[in-house]
Amino acid sequence: MDTIEQKKKRIRKGNRPFYMILLVVGLYVAWVFVDQQIRLHALTEQEEVYKSKVEQLKQEVARREEEVKNANTPEFIEKVAREQLKMVKPNEIIYIDMHKSKYSQ
Repeated sequence: MDTIEQKKKRIRKGNRPFYMILLVVGLYVAWVFVDQQIRLHALTEQEEVYKSKVEQLKQEVARREEEVKNANTPEFIEKVAREQLKMVKPNEIIYIDMHKSKYSQ
């Protein structure tokens, strides 16, 4: 006949594989949870970057739409002609300061 102590040891030895499997499963679940939290944090940061880019692009679109609205005004046409095409009015003289670029930097 087995004593009570021997029965307890046999029961403990019989449960050892169960506890090992339970430990491995628990560690795996913890690892998956931590990995998911790291990925979620990275994706949240990436989302913030994309949101700021979208906001910048919306502002750029609004600015361009305003330019398109004003494209047919005489002031805009004159501005483009003077700045981009280097056109001048009759009897107008353009002076170029050669030292300006040296001192402005």
